[in-house]
Amino acid sequence: MTAISSISATQPLVVAKAMTPPQVISETANSINSPTSPSSVVSLGQDTSVIDVQTYTARGLIADPGIAPVWEYTQQDNVSLNMTGNFGSSSSAGRFQGLGASLLNQLAQTNQGISQSVIRSTTGRPLEPAALEAAQAKLHSTSAENAISLTLRTASGKTVQLTLTSQDDGLAVQAQVSGGELSGDELAALGKMADGFQSAIDGLTRNPPTLKLEALTQFDSNVFASVDLNTRLKLNDDSTQTLVLHADADGRSVSMSGAAGDLSLSVDLKNAAIIGDGEQQAKALKGYMNQIEAARKRGDGDRQLLSMFEDAFTTLHGHYPAARVATAPQTVNSIELTDTDHSLLTGLADFSASVAEKSKEGNPARPGELDSFAYDVSQSTETKGRDQLNRTLVQEQQSHLVASYHKPLWPGQKLDLTTDPNSQNYQYFQINDQASSRASIGYEKGALVNASISQSASQSTRISRYVLGHLEEDKTTPLKASKTQNLLGVLNQALQQDKQAKLGRGVSWLKDTLSDIQDKVLLQSDPARLRG
Repeated sequence: MTAISSISATQPLVVAKAMTPPQVISETANSINSPTSPSSVVSLGQDTSVIDVQTYTARGLIADPGIAPVWEYTQQDNVSLNMTGNFGSSSSAGRFQGLGASLLNQLAQTNQGISQSVIRSTTGRPLEPAALEAAQAKLHSTSAENAISLTLRTASGKTVQLTLTSQDDGLAVQAQVSGGELSGDELAALGKMADGFQSAIDGLTRNPPTLKLEALTQFDSNVFASVDLNTRLKLNDDSTQTLVLHADADGRSVSMSGAAGDLSLSVDLKNAAIIGDGEQQAKALKGYMNQIEAARKRGDGDRQLLSMFEDAFTTLHGHYPAARVATAPQTVNSIELTDTDHSLLTGLADFSASVAEKSKEGNPARPGELDSFAYDVSQSTETKGRDQLNRTLVQEQQSHLVASYHKPLWPGQKLDLTTDPNSQNYQYFQINDQASSRASIGYEKGALVNASISQSASQSTRISRYVLGHLEEDKTTPLKASKTQNLLGVLNQALQQDKQAKLGRGVSWLKDTLSDIQDKVLLQSDPARLRG
């Protein structure tokens, strides 16, 4: 069998002696620690010439090519083979390439726990047993530099936990099941999640990262009760990127922190009755994507961070659990919602969401002038009343944007601010916007007595204009607009026409009326559009 080349935590500066793959290593721990003499060498993405000299790890340490990496188990399986191929990569993307899917698939196929690790000595000497044991324990723990953990709880009460960890000198995986043996249906569902799990890993380890979490939120709710993903990845600039995802029948949430900034979203699925049909949801999602994109442009937000925020927003609101929505009573607080009620709702589940860039000094000559961006948006729904005939339904939406940034005086001019007054030619923008929408519908003794939508939007734009470091202009432009639409007459007329149509007297316009009202419900953050 051809041996695979000795692999450091980075791509080596020169190719070293070959590392023995797990399937051909001696079964004794002592022989694992001993140097090996490969029969042949295969170079992975390197120059095909082989030089028998020392190599360097990602930390610049010299790794003796005569000391083979140590494997926890000398077994031949897909996971170990995957690790063998990945160990030579210097990036998290390379280390974890295909490994999440391989681990989940192997568990689904064998129904057996998995533990494997490979560690390289960075001291130039073979690892002593005590040091090896400590290194393996650390590598398998969440204290490793890079850690990915997926926890699945089944509807039958079992728990599946998978971990992938990596650092300069090692790579490890584990798959454990507690609470009983997995059934055939549970194993099959695990296998179906493998590609989605890997997609999430691939997205998070990309540079720049992306959020590909659909498969982890759209799990089979008949098999799984909840899904949790926790990741911590060390980036090239030594900063840390973290992500926490939770999804169950009651809600979904994701929070992420990285070099560019932080984002957090939470969706409440307990009030399934307020969720609209697919067309209404799609309309609302499109509206919110427009709102977020408008905020990014107005606040000069980081395109990559806001793209992940948009991905997270659509993912958490996409494909609500079918079983929950289908079986949930169409009620809020035991009050049934009608088609007329739904016309004044967005069709989305209640949520809260926020995103903020890491603030930074934008002008060395004026330390107080920060480049920053913070945006939050939310929706909440409440029903009050003593019974079905006497009740009020209220849904509120709000958004808030606070941002500041520097721009050159003229389009196309390069902005390079230093302490030199000659460089101090720029505009400094400070943005503060707020928007809200309140939809209300009420009944007394079964009769519709209130139906209205109240919206407001305000924008404040302050622009400070500097020439050669001197403040030439400081202007604040406020814009405000508000609008209240009384829909009681329109709805009562449409409802009356619908009754007559059912008796064969005329045509009902109720469906069209309700559709038109839905277009008016969504949040509008631009005062000019609100006036229009």
